[in-house]
Amino acid sequence: MALDRRRTIETFGDVAIDVTREGGGPVIVLLPSKARDSLDFDAAAEGLAERGFRVIRPQPRGALGSRGPLTGLKLHNLARDVAEVIRAEGGEPAIVVGHAFGNWVARTLAVMHPELVRGIVLAAAAARSVPAEITATVAAAANTGLDREKRLAALRLGFFAPGNDPSVARRLARRRQPLPDGRDRGDTAH
Repeated sequence: MALDRRRTIETFGDVAIDVTREGGGPVIVLLPSKARDSLDFDAAAEGLAERGFRVIRPQPRGALGSRGPLTGLKLHNLARDVAEVIRAEGGEPAIVVGHAFGNWVARTLAVMHPELVRGIVLAAAAARSVPAEITATVAAAANTGLDREKRLAALRLGFFAPGNDPSVARRLARRRQPLPDGRDRGDTAH
């Protein structure tokens, strides 16, 4: 159940940012990845709001109702958009969660507007350069044509710290919704 979820448009200059808000308490800002909107965070936002946080989700320019110049767009422009949203919310320093590309916006915001940032969480953040053997593990782990041991080896190398068991991912997958044909998601591994 959504807790007091509402959407507004915050405008400043030639920019209009579509913002989804819910909950009350300390502010958490959720920033999506590139070419995504922040509605991807619906379930997480609801859970955080239920636990006493005020969750703010600004849509990036071009997503849903957000508008603004896209030519020559830089990270500092995107960070300013988020800063203006935090100011419109009252200016309380926020915990800012940046997912994938959003991690760069969160970092830039923290540097440019430290007075508005209580802390940052980098979710699915990557280095600028990832070794090819690590990049290949993503495809191998998802390749249902590979045998179970090869997929677990890919998971171990690409996603798990040394000494941790990647088979936990298979057990967690079994808890998810079934596939459209009725099979359990955990049954897709060979």
